[in-house]
Amino acid sequence: MGVRIVRAMKMTKAILLLLIGGTLSGLGQTYTEYKFIFTGMAYQTNASGNIVGTPITDQTLLASRAIPGGITDLSTVAIVYHIGGDTNTIEPGDTVDVIYTNSATALTTEFNFFFGSDFNHGRTAVTNAALSEVWRADYIYTFDNSTYTFDNDDSIGLSLTHKVNVTPTNGFANTSITGNMSWGVAPQGTNGPMVVIGAFSLGQPMY
Repeated sequence: MGVRIVRAMKMTKAILLLLIGGTLSGLGQTYTEYKFIFTGMAYQTNASGNIVGTPITDQTLLASRAIPGGITDLSTVAIVYHIGGDTNTIEPGDTVDVIYTNSATALTTEFNFFFGSDFNHGRTAVTNAALSEVWRADYIYTFDNSTYTFDNDDSIGLSLTHKVNVTPTNGFANTSITGNMSWGVAPQGTNGPMVVIGAFSLGQPMY
């Protein structure tokens, strides 16, 4: 009985998302999930003891999560920047999630962006008077192990994030989010430590 109730709730949520999405799109929908566009370099020490850089993109990150999970058709999934994707912290943070293209529900979360503006930690974002633009130094957190992430309670890197017309309560439509990211990955199995440096922007809106 419990399983049936959970399934019914999930189906109801999916239907509501479709209905809400259809209604809001006609009114000029403000999206919260956009395709995550990333280009960067992953630096590691090779067998000769030299540090080498390997180019990676958002598709590299997507494949590193989808394929080990049994998803070989990458056209069925997407990696997205989710505004306000984490609601469990004192200061809700944005996330980078992997989703099916036909559902807004996260299959897994690649990155959490926390504490870019948090009084308790002495961190303050720079915002203009109209509340339409903000610069944040967001701390990057990851909570499970994959090629480019690892399970850690503390931050593993930083994103200098620039948002324009994205504050959810000010009435502006979502327009632009860009960032320069750098993070480290601890040794896992036969893989040595890794440092990744890159930049991201938003692609097409999804949900």
